[in-house]
Amino acid sequence: MAHYRATIDCAGDPKSVFEYMADFSNAALWDPTVTRVETDPSRELGVGSRFEVFLGTRLAELRIDYETTRYEPDRCVVFVATTDVFRSLDTIEIEATRSGCRVHYDADLRFFGPAKLLDLPAHLAFQLSGRRSLDGLERSLSKIA
Repeated sequence: MAHYRATIDCAGDPKSVFEYMADFSNAALWDPTVTRVETDPSRELGVGSRFEVFLGTRLAELRIDYETTRYEPDRCVVFVATTDVFRSLDTIEIEATRSGCRVHYDADLRFFGPAKLLDLPAHLAFQLSGRRSLDGLERSLSKIA
């Protein structure tokens, strides 16, 4: 299984940071693997919110459909995408601190069937892309503060 976990301390207030993170379309602003995110602009965020996330480059994109499966305002949001080949689970928890908040991001990618052979290479790639995404997320969250 490919897995990446990170924690970021942020000066922003938990409510604003949660709202930013719960809108998964913002991933295109901080995750360099995301080329764009499409969603219904009239939707309200919450359980059932859907996001079409495009990964790769503008020349070759992979579309992954995510859905919000858990939504606890100012505290926790979970996004899940399931295909015939894998399941992606992104869990974001926000914890209030004296100076703002702490963001815990957990990304879990599990392959099914013969694709399980991709577990180790995907885990290694996840570590590299996760670090780049974390850098982008830190920059984005610093603008919220």
